[in-house]
Amino acid sequence: MAAKPTPPPPRSGDAFVGRALTTIFIALLIDILAFTIILPLFPRILDYYSTVDGPVETSFYHTILVRVQAFRALIGGSGSRLDIVLFGGFIGSLFSFLQFIASPWIGSLSDRYGRKNVLLISMIGNALSMLLWIFSKSFFIFVLSRVVGGLTEGNVQMSIAMISDITTPETRSRGLALVGIAFSLGFTVGPPIGAYFASIDLIKEFPALKDYGINSYSSPAIFALVLIIIETAYMAAYLPETLGFKKEKPMTSAFTRSAAKRRTVSAKEQSSKESTESAVFLLSLFHFLYLFFFSGMEFTLTFLTYDRFNFSNKQQGKYLATLGIVAALVQGGYVRRFAHKYVSEKSIIIQGMISCSIGLFIIGNLAKGMDMGPRWLYIGAVFLAFTSGTVVTTLTSLASLTITGTKPTNEHEESPRNISENQGKYLGSFRSMGQLGRSMGPLAACSAYWVLGSPISYTIGSVAIGCIAVAMHFFVPDVPLPSKKKSE
Repeated sequence: MAAKPTPPPPRSGDAFVGRALTTIFIALLIDILAFTIILPLFPRILDYYSTVDGPVETSFYHTILVRVQAFRALIGGSGSRLDIVLFGGFIGSLFSFLQFIASPWIGSLSDRYGRKNVLLISMIGNALSMLLWIFSKSFFIFVLSRVVGGLTEGNVQMSIAMISDITTPETRSRGLALVGIAFSLGFTVGPPIGAYFASIDLIKEFPALKDYGINSYSSPAIFALVLIIIETAYMAAYLPETLGFKKEKPMTSAFTRSAAKRRTVSAKEQSSKESTESAVFLLSLFHFLYLFFFSGMEFTLTFLTYDRFNFSNKQQGKYLATLGIVAALVQGGYVRRFAHKYVSEKSIIIQGMISCSIGLFIIGNLAKGMDMGPRWLYIGAVFLAFTSGTVVTTLTSLASLTITGTKPTNEHEESPRNISENQGKYLGSFRSMGQLGRSMGPLAACSAYWVLGSPISYTIGSVAIGCIAVAMHFFVPDVPLPSKKKSE
């Protein structure tokens, strides 16, 4: 990684883009499967380490537990059950917070050394993270595996950058919808796979392995490592370098122009870089606010279904699978077909936020009782699934269009220079703000959930996201649709 990547050789544009998108989608789907395997296991893993490290006062687990209990007392909570919820929130927030730190650096490095090179190196970190999980005989090693994973995970970010490299403004949302589809499918299939492999306790089958650091949850970690190895080999063999795919004629986008007009300094005195940074910061702020509330409510959803309806693991899996399937259908049937072609990115984002506001209100206030409660729970899930299938993907697309702010002179003309020399850096900063929201949201939502109760906390989330949608309408300019550009 000592020199800049060489520009891609000449090739047929349509064929190259199609192959690249297919490779990116398959690799990302494998990556998300590996990532989501652990999600349903957190409570059980924490219970496991509570028996292994909990009684030892000098252990890392006991040190963290004392701090969790102090935080629980600070917010007025009670009961050991809340300790597990807050403990899980801490572990989940840790990964997102580390992504908040690492994402801008990963993006900047990819602008300099190439998307593929940086992605393959990040996969080494992912593999190391899984190895640590496999041999995590103590809670400290398990947390260390999450730290390594959080600092090196770059597949989602690089997938977004690569798709932005090879798509035009007209096809950007359609291409980025593949990221959302991969997430939806991964979150539908990954957790059940994790639950299955968790039932295979290697310590019980081969007690001697305990001396080597193998733990009761090494089986799902081994499977996740296998997926990471397969993904890395697949990308090394088939993933092309996309940095510098198209030659573009820089032209400030409608969003950047509109954002610049609101600044006190005249637009003529601003550089294109300053205008872009201002516009991306505004979108990043909305990204942070939205994910702060949405990820927090999403994190408490499984606790709500357990508290109100005593859902079993199978029922939880069915409920989450419904969310994933509907979200995938929205991505493939609505976003990929209509975004930027018939409906603007901004409109789709606002639709998704309004749907989220409705869904949270339904779940928090109508999904009660064993008679109609479960039915309202699933109705609310449909609204949340529409949100999952629209907001983040389309908001990312809008950020990408803002960063590039270009219109190709020739759709498949190529150049060693990318449409934006700092595209990876800007997209990394945008994703970083979203990860900060994801890191803070679960802890805040868990606190509100246990102190205020589920109806009030979900109502607060509903109103907050509704307000964000209104602010989005008034403060974020839109990117004109192709039909409007032609008429103008």
